[in-house]
Amino acid sequence: MTQTICIERFAYSDRFKSEMKSLPPDVARATKDALTLLQRNPRAKSLRLHPLTGLPKPSVWKFDVFANHAWQVTFELNGTTAELKRIGTHKSIDRDPR
Repeated sequence: MTQTICIERFAYSDRFKSEMKSLPPDVARATKDALTLLQRNPRAKSLRLHPLTGLPKPSVWKFDVFANHAWQVTFELNGTTAELKRIGTHKSIDRDPR
């Protein structure tokens, strides 16, 4: 990670809320746990937090929900607020991170 980030709160896009509602229960629980970890320790290796490259500003950040990288969350950072954009499979996030 090239920069230090601090997350004090989350904002939820309509798309993120909709995607969360359709998740299997185990993925939803793991996502909530990963969000808690992100807020407490963004540098946790299990998250693999990093900004995506090649996208127009503002920067989109991505982290893993599971160690196998099957599910990921994207967000934009606005000050200390993480604006959650997507929760999806690795393939769906790579195709459309916002």
